[in-house]
Amino acid sequence: MAEQKAQTSIEILSEAVQRQYPDLKGQKLKTAVREILLAPDRRMIEIDEKRRLSAKDLRFITANILEKPAADINVQHANTIELINGGIDPVAEYFSWLSETTLILNHLNDGFVTKEDALEREKFLELTDQREADLMVCLGLYESSRSKEGMERVKFTRYKLQRLREMRTAIKFLTKSSADVETTRSEYDAAIPYYKYFKNLQKLPFGYDMPYEQKVQLGISHDNDEDLEEDYDHYTPIVNDMLDDLKRQDEWYNNFTKKEDENGNTQNSEQNAELTGR
Repeated sequence: MAEQKAQTSIEILSEAVQRQYPDLKGQKLKTAVREILLAPDRRMIEIDEKRRLSAKDLRFITANILEKPAADINVQHANTIELINGGIDPVAEYFSWLSETTLILNHLNDGFVTKEDALEREKFLELTDQREADLMVCLGLYESSRSKEGMERVKFTRYKLQRLREMRTAIKFLTKSSADVETTRSEYDAAIPYYKYFKNLQKLPFGYDMPYEQKVQLGISHDNDEDLEEDYDHYTPIVNDMLDDLKRQDEWYNNFTKKEDENGNTQNSEQNAELTGR
C-alpha cells in the first residue's frame, strides 16, 4: 500500500469552515480559522466584502458543521489514521502485539541478551509508542463524532490501548535494554507469570479480558488510567494541537514576510546608492 499522509487537525477544521464558506481560501481561510479559535466572542470576523460575523456566531456555525456532516468525517479521519498506521485488520495488529510481547519476554530472559534481542525490544517499544499516540488521537476524533459508529470505535480503541499499555509496561519492567548481558534464573522466574498472562490473552477473542485482580497483582493494570476514563476529554488536546499549528504557521509567515521586507529594503538601498554614485 502506498504511504498516505493523515490530515492535520488544522486541515480538518479548515475543511469544515470552507464547506460553509467556499469563497474563503488561502490566507483569508487561515485567518478565519485562527479567529474561530482565539478571538473574543464579540470580535467581528470578515467573511467577504458584504458579510461579517461575530466570533461567537461563527463558532456556533462551525460547531454545527463539525457535529453533523463532519461527525462522519471525523470517524473517517480516525479510520484513515488507523488504516495507514495499523493496517487493514486492527484486530490482527492487536494479536501481533501479543505475539511479539511473549517473544520479547522469552528472548530477553533466556540467559543472555543478544544485540538482536535488544534491537527487537527497542523496535517494539518505539513502534508501539507511536501507535499509542495515534490511538489517543483516534479516541478524540471518535468521541467528537457522537455517532453510533464513533462510540463503538471508542470502546474498541480504549480496549486496544489498555492492553497495549499492559504489554509495554511488562516489557519495560521485565527486560533489559542493554545488549550482551546475562540474565539470572530469578529474572527468568519473575517473567514466567507475565509470559503466561499474555499467552492466555492470545487464546481469548478480541475484547475479552483477564481478571482485574491478576493485573493488579502483576503491576501492569491500566484499567484505571485517567486518560482512558469514559469522561476524559480526548478532543481538547487535538484542539490545542490546532492552536500550536496555527502559532507555528503564523511565526513562519511573519518571519518570512519580515525577511522579504528586509531583502527588499536592502535592494532598494543598494539601488539608491548606485544611482547616487552615478
